[in-house]
Amino acid sequence: MNELNPPAGEEGTLERRTFLRHFVLGAAFSTFLGRQWVGTVLADCEPTTPTGGILRVKISDFPALQTQDGSVRLALNPFTANAPSGFFYPILVNRGSGDQFFALRARCSHNGCVVPTFGNACPCHGSEYAIDGSVTAGPAPAPLTRYAVTFDGVDLLCIEIPSLRYALTATTVESGVGPRVRLQFQTRSNAKYEVLFRTAISDAGAVVPFSTTEGGAATLTQLNGNGAQGTLYVDRTSAAGFYSVAIKVLEA
Repeated sequence: MNELNPPAGEEGTLERRTFLRHFVLGAAFSTFLGRQWVGTVLADCEPTTPTGGILRVKISDFPALQTQDGSVRLALNPFTANAPSGFFYPILVNRGSGDQFFALRARCSHNGCVVPTFGNACPCHGSEYAIDGSVTAGPAPAPLTRYAVTFDGVDLLCIEIPSLRYALTATTVESGVGPRVRLQFQTRSNAKYEVLFRTAISDAGAVVPFSTTEGGAATLTQLNGNGAQGTLYVDRTSAAGFYSVAIKVLEA
């Protein structure tokens, strides 16, 4: 999920070069909304590769991760037992002993089926994996792909996901319905996006409606990605602030 620069040229906002020191474009931040998660970006977890993005998980939001051997599965797009219906496989988050966490790509190395949470065999051919993704029962020939993780020792787990980062640009426009901000970014097929607005860097952000045309009514709250560039227009109601385009992440 992806965060963007503030409105340019206004008092109280950050210049783009300063903004980029505070936010990581294309990373994801998860915040608990029932069973639903919304991605935004903060600089407390930064990716180590140009295409990597960060999924921020609050351990306190998942009862399963409060104890050893707990496991959850997070999805950035729909999937079936056989494969994802989009670019991303689900992400398994498993807790080992103490503060040891493992984040794994839920793609079985045998035939590409989607692996369930820890303690459950692959639904296709029965392969089984340990808490760290290593194979404990075949026919899987190799362990699950592991993602780099960092834990702050309190509540925040940062997971680096390859190919999650995406560039986001913003432009102020004067439309027939008033001043707007145009947001443009590359979408992934079947991923779902929202626009967030925050008045300060420390704010959690609030969902704001948007239009897909410059002069259309801003009544939409979700964009379904199709692999093409997305262009959204939000009404500019504040002289300063930060806009984000966030991937929605589901516990599945």
